[in-house]
Amino acid sequence: MVGEEDILFDDPTGVVQMVTDAFRENQTIVEEPNSEARKFFDMLDAAKNPIYDACGKGHSRLSAATRMVNIKTEYNLSEDCVDAIADFMKEYLPQPNCSPGSYYEIQKMVSALGLPFQMIDVCIDNCMIFWREDANLDACKFCRKPRFQVTSGRSRHAYKCMWYLPITDRLKRLYHSERTAGPMRWHAEHSFDGKISHPSDAKAWRHFQSLYPTFASDHRNVYLGLCTYGFNPFGKAGRQYSLWPVIITPYNLPPALCMKREFLFLTVLVPGPEHPKRSLDVFLQPLIHELQALWYQGVEAYDVSLKNNFLMRAVLMWTISDFPAYGMLSGWTTHGRLSCPYCQDNTDAIQLKHGRKSFWFDCHRRFLPMNHEYREKTTMFTRNKVVHETPPPEISGENILKQLRDFAADKTVEVGGNGHERTDGYGINHNWHKKSIFWELPYWKDHLLRHNLDVMHIEKNFFDNIMNTILNVQGKTKDNLKSRLDLPVICARDEQWERPNSYLQIKCKCEGCILPMDNP
Repeated sequence: MVGEEDILFDDPTGVVQMVTDAFRENQTIVEEPNSEARKFFDMLDAAKNPIYDACGKGHSRLSAATRMVNIKTEYNLSEDCVDAIADFMKEYLPQPNCSPGSYYEIQKMVSALGLPFQMIDVCIDNCMIFWREDANLDACKFCRKPRFQVTSGRSRHAYKCMWYLPITDRLKRLYHSERTAGPMRWHAEHSFDGKISHPSDAKAWRHFQSLYPTFASDHRNVYLGLCTYGFNPFGKAGRQYSLWPVIITPYNLPPALCMKREFLFLTVLVPGPEHPKRSLDVFLQPLIHELQALWYQGVEAYDVSLKNNFLMRAVLMWTISDFPAYGMLSGWTTHGRLSCPYCQDNTDAIQLKHGRKSFWFDCHRRFLPMNHEYREKTTMFTRNKVVHETPPPEISGENILKQLRDFAADKTVEVGGNGHERTDGYGINHNWHKKSIFWELPYWKDHLLRHNLDVMHIEKNFFDNIMNTILNVQGKTKDNLKSRLDLPVICARDEQWERPNSYLQIKCKCEGCILPMDNP
């Protein structure tokens, strides 16, 4: 029901609606909001009070401050310039008025929104971040390279900085709005129809709740997912630059909401221009520290839908990435013969004699039921091969931790760079190149599913390889002389083999293949 005051007050800028969503004045508050939540009432007053008598509808002190911040960012204005504009506006508006008169006043008002960010200096080689107990160091403690550039002025500028946007306030904000406070309990209150339509319907989610019933008992605790992917912000035609955003998503919301843009929280921005490679964990330290606090201590939040305060905790359920980023997040190198993190050294991959690459064709039949007819086929898959092997055993979190204790190398001053050396047996018995920072989370070892693959990138790569081969795209087709020379060992279709003593390779002429198209 809309209150009378809401009807009389026009809100073309949307500021009033944003704050009113947090706390409806026309509803009875069962429990008094905590001090953090009370700040929203002050913002509500600021949004409804006009700058001066008889000014245009919707023009308030808060809307003026947010508009000025937007202008400063869009046109890259200096603080002195904003001070001059704010002072000019306050002087020329009818008196008395409550327009902010300086950039300091604007910052103070906008900061009450509770969405802070941090700029943290980083070693030029990504060895470490200058944070917490290392915040006052002037050089990297691993590679000894300086933190600051040499300048003629008094101010010091770091060679590299990262951006960190804390998630706690944004998670609390989800319970400050009636539009999202109720749906944040959807994961526990919806009816399960036997089909997996949401992560809460899956085995991994239910397994975690069975191990931590106290956490699961409060449906308002937050279940999070993390995803990351590198891209070039300047496009293909621009200079080489690798930028890696880290996104956090709350999975409490229903499927129609949890993947919407406003619920994808940018948390870490890893700067370039170089690829972070194995040093991604260095940039995740502030996030892991905050996730530990959200698990152990939690934070007090106010639920506007139930009108009471509660202790909000959070858990990171898994990560989502493509296969190369999988290796950066998990610590298991995703190339070479042991690239599969589930099969590990129990893989059926082989090394091609002529192609000199690892080859995983026909590694899938071992996952079929033991009586499946495909296990006996000797011509449809690898030549003259019958598969009797069982799938590799599932590796528990405890077993992985044991492997990491045996193989993982610690950072040392002598190593420098990303700080990790290859350990004994690397590429032969294991592919561990580091112990992932996610193992610092106390519940990480108990997850059934720790890392997910982004199917979109995998599908694209498969499609590109298949179409480039079918269309015989020069430089991109997989049909080459080396692959033809390896065919007799693998494939029973002798018409595709390379002819002995022939100069030119045989092109694919099988029925159903598409011939290469000539460009006009």
